[in-house]
Amino acid sequence: MYIIPETAREINNSIRNSALEMARRGFHLLPLKPQSKKPYSELLPGKSWNVFTENRASVATVESWLKYDPDINIGIITGVEIEPGYSLIVADFDTKPKFGLPITPIAETSRGLHSYFKCRTDRLPEAHKGGRGEIKTSGYVVAPPSLHPSGIRYKWAKYLSFVDVDIADFETREEQIISWLDPGKVTTHSPPDKDREELNTTININSSVLIQNLSISDDVEKNKSQLVALSKDESAAKEIFKQVFDVDVKKIGKTFCCCLHKEKNPSSALYRTDSGVIGVKDFHRAANFYTLPEYYFEYKAGKAKNLKGATSLIWWIRLLKDARILNLPRIIAPRPANKLPRTQKKLYLSFIELLEVQQGYDPTQKSAPFSHRFAADWSGLNYEAVRSAKRALSKKKYIKKVEAGDRKTRKAGKWALVNEK
Repeated sequence: MYIIPETAREINNSIRNSALEMARRGFHLLPLKPQSKKPYSELLPGKSWNVFTENRASVATVESWLKYDPDINIGIITGVEIEPGYSLIVADFDTKPKFGLPITPIAETSRGLHSYFKCRTDRLPEAHKGGRGEIKTSGYVVAPPSLHPSGIRYKWAKYLSFVDVDIADFETREEQIISWLDPGKVTTHSPPDKDREELNTTININSSVLIQNLSISDDVEKNKSQLVALSKDESAAKEIFKQVFDVDVKKIGKTFCCCLHKEKNPSSALYRTDSGVIGVKDFHRAANFYTLPEYYFEYKAGKAKNLKGATSLIWWIRLLKDARILNLPRIIAPRPANKLPRTQKKLYLSFIELLEVQQGYDPTQKSAPFSHRFAADWSGLNYEAVRSAKRALSKKKYIKKVEAGDRKTRKAGKWALVNEK
């Protein structure tokens, strides 16, 4: 499943939709000649593109380019600020690197990749070329879906367009990227130790570009088996406690203070079951055993619950997401959430998060079970607030019921987002 507004959905197919969306999001754009990397001089003030380095081309300006020539290519200027204090740079890889790239917008070129990053403006690295590509801190790159002179079209990698993910910070990967592009190059900035550790422990199973052992596919059973493997991974369990609960767990069996209640003496420890699954034992509660999703559920909802089947799986994926172990494609709200009252907005955004999390095992699904009780636990709202908000969101055509539930079999009805028209 993957839901984004109609305009954004066509960013790999329509140069118009892509250019206008990039202009709205603050990229410094440049008109290029059709099927070319050369600036379109007829569309440039004074036949120079430098004006667009300091002044972003407005949506209206981009519209005028497209009206003049619908077949233009679009360039993105690098080395310019895209947010206060941060400038855009692009790592241009001639071939796919032999390491996992971070989650950031990535464009597939005629022979390699353009990986987009932001960097503190006062710490921009030197622009340089290496044997395997270059770092662009000035000039521009050709943006998807422009047409390369060879006839190959640039395109955003699956789940890694600028509408899917935020632009990553270059400093956390500077040393690794520059050493790959230019072996032997010594960098002046190194990521702090914390970032260095996270690069080694974070697992991403959601991108065909990242070089990892895991990848999401349309094979739901395969995805589930990979998630089960993570439930048995000690490093993943430690990272969960570090990122979500702010607890540095040294090893399985080593006690720590429980995150579910106040205590002076450590009463909990990670425990591996006979099946290999890692959970938590709470020795102050008659040696209660929690699976990690159950522990997380009580931490979020404030009550204990025995999670089973699909409910356990969905909370497990949400936990992995919150721990930054698993990166999921974002679903852009098809309708403006900021126009909703607070409770309705919270429920709407929590439903979108549920759909995002569901992609962790089945990216083909466009709807999800969303009963009142489940929605209350998931969103943190009370039951009556959920009932009222769901009714309002349905009436306003933000969400819709697409499959009826069955009380006899305790099957919840399925809900889906309504796209803005």
